[in-house]
Amino acid sequence: MFFGVFLIFKSSIKYNLLSFDELVINLDRLSRFKLPEESFPRVFYSIILKHLIEPRLSKNDIENQKAEFIAKTVKLIWNDSVSKVCKIRSNSNFPNIALKSLIKNTFKNIDERTKIFLNTDLNIASVLKNLNYEQIPLNLKFLMKLLEHENDGMTFEYIREKYSLCFPVEKLLIVEGITEEILLPVFADKLKKNFNKNGIFILGAGGKSKSPSLYLKLKNRLKIPVIMLFDEDAKEICTNLKDILLKKDKYILIEHGEFEDILQINLIKRALNNEYLPAVPLNISDLRKSEKMCNNIEAFYRTRHLGEFKKSKLAKIIAQNVKYETDITEEIKKIISHVVL
Repeated sequence: MFFGVFLIFKSSIKYNLLSFDELVINLDRLSRFKLPEESFPRVFYSIILKHLIEPRLSKNDIENQKAEFIAKTVKLIWNDSVSKVCKIRSNSNFPNIALKSLIKNTFKNIDERTKIFLNTDLNIASVLKNLNYEQIPLNLKFLMKLLEHENDGMTFEYIREKYSLCFPVEKLLIVEGITEEILLPVFADKLKKNFNKNGIFILGAGGKSKSPSLYLKLKNRLKIPVIMLFDEDAKEICTNLKDILLKKDKYILIEHGEFEDILQINLIKRALNNEYLPAVPLNISDLRKSEKMCNNIEAFYRTRHLGEFKKSKLAKIIAQNVKYETDITEEIKKIISHVVL
């Protein structure tokens, strides 16, 4: 195991190096769409806790240390690790400048401690140089393409649209559940309103009751607009939201039922039959209009002995079977038009 010993703040410190995988994981966490007060302290404290040998600090000790000490120690451990474990190295500071710009253009009211962490010059360019583009998330792909085009004079927005990378995020779409999270980008793409090209970041709240609290957490921290999508039964929630909604933000209420209820019936039939044949096929007559679509599909799973019905699995099956614009109902088209203006 590699370790280093350096004099910092007139004290000798000893530490283990980060592996390349650890560098990648931490860079991913720093560049995700997340409040910087959550992502930066988490990464910086974790590096100190896991890799600083002397002086040995507890989690409580780390949280009470001055931000400057934490930042300088993390910079030392990070950059020394990069020099040892990255085969291809770069001294470019452009990705750092870009990441700071992205965060500052997306979030406001960043606290002073986090600003110190944000301004720490970690060598992230060398990490990016060693990544496999096809195997990394969009946030890292965006930074990688920025570094690749450092001297080309391309704007962030141009790179986002050219490579469909979502970043910089222009708008946040909060949805209730996994079905919307999986299918809306697929439908938007079929309508030539690609979410990633337009900088639409979609975030599942995990239920209608959690969407307002998520909005309250973010509304005074975001510089970008927020759109919330609700099922029909969230009318009371939407009424209460009117009093706290910022002018740049809005909500959309599904007209009839929940998201599964406004899916194209022929698309559902095709998707389930393609997935589960030669089991007894689903017929349109099996889908009773008086029942919620999820209840109909749950009955289909139960009567065919197909195991537990899960919305996430259904959404993935449907996503694989979207072929035509006619697979998208008018209400879903209208929702996407409201999101991608």
